[in-house]
Amino acid sequence: MASKTISHCQGKGSLSHNNRTFKPKNVDSSRSSDNITFVKMPISQAYDECFIAAVERYNAKQKRADRRIKDGYFRYAFSHEPCNNVITASDKRKSFYEDVVQIGCKDDTGVGSPDAILAAECLTEYMRSFQKRNPNFFVFNAVLHMDEATPHLHIDYIPIGHYKRGVDTQNGLAQALKEMGYGEGENTISRWRTAECEVLTEICARHGIEISEPRKGRGYTYTVEQYKQHKDTISELEHRTEELFENLDELKRLNEAAETEGIESTKLPLKKRIVPEDEFVKLEAARKTAAIRETKITDKETELKQRESAIAEKETDLFQRIAEADKSFDKYNALADELIDDSLAYHKLLPQHEALQKRCKNAESELSQTQNALAEEQRKTEAAVGHIVNIALMSNSLLAKPSDAYEDLSEQATPRHKLLANAIRYLCSRFVKVLGFDKAADEILHKAGFTKETEAEFKRLEHKQNKRGIDR
Repeated sequence: MASKTISHCQGKGSLSHNNRTFKPKNVDSSRSSDNITFVKMPISQAYDECFIAAVERYNAKQKRADRRIKDGYFRYAFSHEPCNNVITASDKRKSFYEDVVQIGCKDDTGVGSPDAILAAECLTEYMRSFQKRNPNFFVFNAVLHMDEATPHLHIDYIPIGHYKRGVDTQNGLAQALKEMGYGEGENTISRWRTAECEVLTEICARHGIEISEPRKGRGYTYTVEQYKQHKDTISELEHRTEELFENLDELKRLNEAAETEGIESTKLPLKKRIVPEDEFVKLEAARKTAAIRETKITDKETELKQRESAIAEKETDLFQRIAEADKSFDKYNALADELIDDSLAYHKLLPQHEALQKRCKNAESELSQTQNALAEEQRKTEAAVGHIVNIALMSNSLLAKPSDAYEDLSEQATPRHKLLANAIRYLCSRFVKVLGFDKAADEILHKAGFTKETEAEFKRLEHKQNKRGIDR
């Protein structure tokens, strides 16, 4: 048995094609019953199984109703209803991913040959252990096609990653590969495919199939993200390639027809032939047509190579952009972690801050009460001073002639009356002064007619009285 190649590449992701909802042109319907379906689950059900619990946890943490996920994770992530074709989100994630796995080609492992049966057994064994090897890939649809030229697998899966922010379980290819141990960076998906090819190679070896060294692939052997921007170009190149092969097949048929469509000839010496003129015209026309087509094919091949070169340059630029984006992501992720730490610290200090605010309010309340009490005491003191001033005014009533204002004592007053009135005024002045009302005290002493001479006289008499008390 000749050695065979292994093809492990990204598929287009059409569940309708994989499950034969419609009949493609390259399918032999009589052999569709030989296809093997390993798992077939509606994508809506698959998303519920993967993310409904995470969405419930996320919604439970949201205090604002407008931040809750109401229409399911698929609608939330892709702004689209669940669909049998791949939907791409604004952040470049796909609703699901597909890998196509094949052993050999139609020339050495064509359906109906013993090698095809052996290859189907290897692919079946490979598929049986795929989910166990890749726990972060939720396989919801997997079919082994036996109704096309070569047996091959279509594996459709949802990559599941776990995150600290937002919904804790999300559709994330890079995170899923990282959690399965394939690291980070632009070559992550290539490392994973290489590991899967090694597993399939070992399975083939056990079944007696020798796998040749893998050829460097192009196009779909790159990561999904890297070919996002080139999808239209790649599709166009594939279409042009098909046209080239069709043109080649047509040229072959034309050449065969030119040789076998009844052109009569007569052998001449030295292996030369002579043909009738009308047959020669046919041959000449066929030759010119073939020359024209060959020129067109050559031009298209040149154009194809130029386009491939342009794609290679775009890929290099894309790799650089992806690397820069990874650096920016790491930077912003670090900033986000710092913000989270600051937020946690703030929430730890928040109770202390609230306690201080409460103490400040209590202190303000106590201060307000104290100020009110002081104001009340001040009012009472001022009222008392007013009463004392009135008493000083009433001292004039001791005179023979009553008076309602401060004035000097009347000449009609006896010395005893004058002394008593001055004593009252003096005592009132001293008491008011002790209370801190110096101005009122001065008014009692001076404006009430209690002169400095009178004050000195009173002090002399007071001193004399005190001396008598001591002598006794």
